Amino acid sequence: ALASGYHNQPEMTQEKFKPSFLDETKTLFRTGDLGKQTAPGIIEFMGRKDNQVKVNGYRIDPGEIEYQLTRYALIERAIVLPVQVNNQTQLSAYCQTDKTLEIAEIRELLAKFLPVYMIPSYFIFLKQFPLTRHGKLDLHSLRELRETGKSLVNSNYVAPRNYLESNLVSIWEKILSKHPIGIFDNFFEIGGHSLLLSRVVTRVHKELNVSVKLADFFKVPTIAGLATLISQTQYNYQEPISAIPPQKSYPM
Repeated sequence: ALASGYHNQPEMTQEKFKPSFLDETKTLFRTGDLGKQTAPGIIEFMGRKDNQVKVNGYRIDPGEIEYQLTRYALIERAIVLPVQVNNQTQLSAYCQTDKTLEIAEIRELLAKFLPVYMIPSYFIFLKQFPLTRHGKLDLHSLRELRETGKSLVNSNYVAPRNYLESNLVSIWEKILSKHPIGIFDNFFEIGGHSLLLSRVVTRVHKELNVSVKLADFFKVPTIAGLATLISQTQYNYQEPISAIPPQKSYPM
């Protein structure tokens, strides 16, 4: 299901739609994918001609995210790379700055200009990007920083303190397939991404009868913050008076 060109954009149409080498009466759409024909009818995918990456079914240009990050005055330079986390591709943003920045604030700013699936799951702030011996950006070292960035994850587990927090933890643990999850763990830093976020919002509405917006997660991406938000803004949320949070025990 592909159109014959771009609406009122003849130059882009000419750039992206080329005469077919298979049939001169037809055109082929230049996707930016690289491939080679290894046998009649068989094409081997080799990668991309540009920097686009595919994350959770969406084709994303990291340059668009980098541009929005550098619009923030305190970020001098930004690089966004795909990283593999639990056999899933997620986005990691590396920001060059000498200031202390709040990740929640950065996510909230990005959410004003980008769809939720383009918001990076991880943020790493550096005073200077690593360079190779030839003075070029060392992408390999950047990716290693993501793997060893222990400061990104809250390692101090805190159990739910009430019925609402306990229910939210249960929902997160089922969707993220991660146990245990503490009330101060950041959703995006423990494996959460845009598709899982949509499932959480749906599940919270179904099980707790409250509406949570996707944008709320960028402001309060923790169980504790979300529970406080729901308690303060959702007048239809009624917590059982006699409810006792389910107690869980985990091996230490």
